[in-house]
Amino acid sequence: MSQNETSPLTLDSRGKMTEEQLWTEFCKKSGIDKNTEYDVRSFGDDFKTADILADLVVNGIKFGEARTCDNYISKDAHYKLPQQGDYSVVIAGNGEAVCVIRDYDVYICPFREVPHFHAYSEGEGDRSLVYWRNVHRKAFAECGRRTGIPFSAESLVVCEKFSVEYLPQNSLINSGEELLFVEATFDYADEIAAYRREMIDADSEFDGCFSLKRMPNIKEYADYCIGWANPARETDERGARGTVILCIRKKDMKMVGCLQVHHELNEKMANYTGHVGYSVRPSERRKGYATRMLAKAKDYLSSFGFQEITVSCMPGNEASRRTIKANGGEYMETVYLKDDDIDLERYRIAL
Repeated sequence: MSQNETSPLTLDSRGKMTEEQLWTEFCKKSGIDKNTEYDVRSFGDDFKTADILADLVVNGIKFGEARTCDNYISKDAHYKLPQQGDYSVVIAGNGEAVCVIRDYDVYICPFREVPHFHAYSEGEGDRSLVYWRNVHRKAFAECGRRTGIPFSAESLVVCEKFSVEYLPQNSLINSGEELLFVEATFDYADEIAAYRREMIDADSEFDGCFSLKRMPNIKEYADYCIGWANPARETDERGARGTVILCIRKKDMKMVGCLQVHHELNEKMANYTGHVGYSVRPSERRKGYATRMLAKAKDYLSSFGFQEITVSCMPGNEASRRTIKANGGEYMETVYLKDDDIDLERYRIAL
């Protein structure tokens, strides 16, 4: 049987697929050793919440999760620290195994520095950082009472991003041109460096790359991006804050694009450049990535409560104009940006 063919589900005596049965089917169809280590997890503290969150995972809305480090280091800890590449079987509230997921990004930071994009990735409520903090502050405080390790804004949090690898009703997920979206960190240093080299070799503009052109030191660049997204820092004299999002093609983990999303705008952004900048790797253009990237930026920005956003492009950039219009962009005006001596077409996009 080929990997993309489906087979009847293997069910237990109660009519539910168990985690072991689902894992066995996944390994058989993917060619992975059945003895490969995996975790079994449900999201939420009760059956109803576990069902809701499992459904969000299956539908790609929830692709992130967070736990305090205390879950891993306390004397009664039952978890091991997650790593990139780790597999898990997700269990719904009724005990049924619903999918296999795999971590593609893991980092640790203080609670007060957990960024907006991570809150968005967890897919809960309005997906805002305010909502995420309210819910998790209570959950982490309760965890602190159980472990005897008091919770505070400085408590370390393990943040994970994951992709769905297998759904029993659809067999293996055909990753094809599927994109993973991740904050810029040093874990992706090799891909960031390769992206930078290709952009320079092609004499391409670095739109949406947040100073990557002038920063050959990738550690410095990654730290700069993390700092820019840090919700705990004071805004600088430019008054801006935002997120740099790497667009990684799942099938080969290649960085194919970069997004620079502004969720706090300074005067220049508000009147000229707009909420989003983006670029696609020269060798990966004309594959529809830019349209999908801008759609992700729109969805992310909706978690900040924006009713509409603005996006700009140079008058001669027909590809960017098509991307904006494909995402519902309506032409507003053409403005002259004196600092850069360029004209910019401004578009509004309703969210």
